[in-house]
Amino acid sequence: MKNTLPLFLLVLVFSLACEKEDIEIPTCENCSFTCLEASEAEVITNDCMDNWDCAFTVSADSKVATGEMEGRASGRKNVFQMINSTLGTAIIDDELTDVLVFELDKSQNSFSVEGSEMKGMKVHFRRLCYCGETEFKAVTSGCMQGEKQSDGSWLVQGHLTVPYSSKDREVKFDAQFF
Repeated sequence: MKNTLPLFLLVLVFSLACEKEDIEIPTCENCSFTCLEASEAEVITNDCMDNWDCAFTVSADSKVATGEMEGRASGRKNVFQMINSTLGTAIIDDELTDVLVFELDKSQNSFSVEGSEMKGMKVHFRRLCYCGETEFKAVTSGCMQGEKQSDGSWLVQGHLTVPYSSKDREVKFDAQFF
């Protein structure tokens, strides 16, 4: 019994140290938003495509939680969510929902990340459909930039590559998150 107390304290200290693993995210003062070219096709924006519902939100006091349906739970960061869905065609089962989530420290007013730097923001994408591989996928390839606006909203642009076993999926967006 005497030997279990030091072991318990060691495990407790180790778990608390792991929880505070914050990675410094690069900022971009006066972001130039260079992740997309002007001629890019299939870019998701606040002007949702016909037959789609789109939501771009920022939730304070949250964290990315890939075990949750929409990828967010209570925490200490700002979580950005892009949720796009369509019922598709009425006569077939082609409903589709795309969820992109990432987190940022509440004190940060801009960011600019590429490739493996996205790991620090816990960038994840999920496609919900009548198909395989519907779990959240970690995104570590591409580019993403964002800047907080004076009204509290965020302008965020990204060109991401999401790894799937059959074929990687490109996710391109340029939107205002509220």
